[in-house]
Amino acid sequence: MSARPNQRNIKWVEGLRGITSILVICTHVTRAFDFALFWPADEIHKPPRLLQLPYLRIPYQGRIGVPIFAFLTGFVCAYKPLKLAYQHGNAPASLKAVARSAFRRPPRLILPAMIATLISFVLSCLGAYKAANRCDSFWVRFDAPAPLPFRENLKRLFSTSLTTWTNTENIYDRHQWAMRPLLIGAFQVYIVLAATIGMRFKYRILVHVLLILYWLINVNPMTETFGAMLALGTLLAELAQHRPTQNFISSHQRVLTFIVAPILLLVGGYIGSYPHEHEDWASWSLSLHRFLVNPDGDEIRGSFLVPKGADAPRRTSAYFIMCTAVSIFISPLLQKLLSHRLLIWLGHHSFAVYLVHGTILRTVGIWIVYGITGEPWQEAGKNEDGSKKEQEWLHPKSRSHKMAAILVFTILTYIAAWAWMKYVDAACARATQWLESRVFDEEDGESKDDIAEKGYGHINGNGRLPRPHEAGS
Repeated sequence: MSARPNQRNIKWVEGLRGITSILVICTHVTRAFDFALFWPADEIHKPPRLLQLPYLRIPYQGRIGVPIFAFLTGFVCAYKPLKLAYQHGNAPASLKAVARSAFRRPPRLILPAMIATLISFVLSCLGAYKAANRCDSFWVRFDAPAPLPFRENLKRLFSTSLTTWTNTENIYDRHQWAMRPLLIGAFQVYIVLAATIGMRFKYRILVHVLLILYWLINVNPMTETFGAMLALGTLLAELAQHRPTQNFISSHQRVLTFIVAPILLLVGGYIGSYPHEHEDWASWSLSLHRFLVNPDGDEIRGSFLVPKGADAPRRTSAYFIMCTAVSIFISPLLQKLLSHRLLIWLGHHSFAVYLVHGTILRTVGIWIVYGITGEPWQEAGKNEDGSKKEQEWLHPKSRSHKMAAILVFTILTYIAAWAWMKYVDAACARATQWLESRVFDEEDGESKDDIAEKGYGHINGNGRLPRPHEAGS
């Protein structure tokens, strides 16, 4: 049976976004309370724990949440304009959709991010991060803003509000480091769409493939996290509208779903299990390192998959995400599973989860494990020879306190995300919609003020004057 592009199920996008928000929570809980899960074993020559084994370690070791968001950004930003171009053959309408999306994107990211930063600033002024500043988790200490007098704190708020969008540094919520590259990435997609919308299909596909290859051979920081993932999303959005491609998937869905997709997931998952560090602490990770990163045995990085100078952990995670994205794209069964209403609900709240979870973890989560007061505490002094003593940090109360903290933190995060979407995000959406209505023409025709503002002429009882391109026609 032939598949029609307009009948394609793209609810899976929201479901995948929901799973990604859970992965982000898993990663940051691991960073805060059990950083050793990022390694293939707790120590060299020690057997690994269950969650340190290949495949099982993927949700906890990080590196996949933000790249998946980048892939989804590429897919979603490209889908509607391409749908207009494919189904309606309306390139002008497609370009207009690109223009409106490009206008909406900055306020829809910047406004909520600034509100989240402001909330964290208020908590910092109230001393809510004292326990986080003193705990024995170096990652939590790095994430928590240091205490400052109110005036200095206020100056830091203004500078952070700018640096979030200039160099990705947000001292009040370091998880917002991804906001700037995601915003830039969206505009990368818009530029590609505007430049290729008039091309024939095979040449548009060639552009998308070349962009993926370009970002993968580029060893600058984060190219595999953003550039390649965005281009992959645009490519799959293109193929989602291409009827021959969808007909092929429909007619071969059993083979694709039960043979090709599992192979891609198994291979990609094994590559994506490459550890954050200490890859020599386990035989499987050392073998993976020798195959992908150091095939010549001379400690000079370089292979087809991980070129010399590339970030091996991020690069291997990128291949896992690519394999996963293609598997979902070719498998209607996986798309149906990801379209479950619970996952869609999680996906709808994923951006809110990303914005609020860090603040809740560094306050309530840390309070449960280390105490609210951050006491007893003593600043490290100096030794008799004048050298600085090693600081003694606060230690967790118990393992049960960690488990309770994870449970409470997760529940509070999704309650806060629900409230955020209901009130904060809705207000930001209304503000963006108001701005859009002021800036753009009316959907069903231009108003008199719009025409006059553009200098095309005025409207009176005898009709409007002709526009420049109509004169003499």
